[in-house]
Amino acid sequence: MPNVDCLDDSLYASGGKGSMRYLFLHGGHSQLPLGDNVSVEAKVLVQNTLGEIIFDDSPDQPTSQYQFLDRSLKSVNGKEDAYIPKQVFVEKMLINVSIPTLLDQADTPSSENVSYVTLLILGRTGVDQASFQDYEYLKSMLHLFVPRFGRAISRISDAYLPGDALNLSREVASLMMVPSGDTKNLRTFLGMYAKRYMIKSPNEVEILERCLLHMLKMPFELSSAIRYGLILH
Repeated sequence: MPNVDCLDDSLYASGGKGSMRYLFLHGGHSQLPLGDNVSVEAKVLVQNTLGEIIFDDSPDQPTSQYQFLDRSLKSVNGKEDAYIPKQVFVEKMLINVSIPTLLDQADTPSSENVSYVTLLILGRTGVDQASFQDYEYLKSMLHLFVPRFGRAISRISDAYLPGDALNLSREVASLMMVPSGDTKNLRTFLGMYAKRYMIKSPNEVEILERCLLHMLKMPFELSSAIRYGLILH
């Protein structure tokens, strides 16, 4: 069992800058056995700090098929030369997470250009497919929650380290629920979240803070996750 207290040493060492940090919005790491020939159903997006999509692996389709042979990615939707953003990270995540999973990876280079890779993984050979209910929920989360979340977290990205997740969730919630912004999509998602996870629904801000707390309590860093055995393949 890996020592989770050590998992984010690279985050601390870098001051939160320059490291490939990622957060699970839904799901988590998985250590299930992996076959030699594996197909993964997923959606890969890249958005900027305004929440605008600047890359979509299949703009005309809800998902793409990622084909792996001997743990190496061979093709995307049958194309062997398909472009993949943050390729090492994306490949590792596609075959090392539970089904279904939705996660964000923040790229924080020395420049001010920050981008976010979002992965939605819905199926993988040898693992039960995501249910229709999970698919609908995560699709809504991808489109109604993720863009605003990316905009908010980008404003505090440099200062974001493992620590007081409760106060951090409150800070991010306040940025996401700004009165001057159009929060209709976010409120729609929060209604879905409350119906799915909460017996009694408090006000929308409290729902959002609870949702964020589960996401922000444990940021991960790629090299540390590999070193401590969270990523095996």
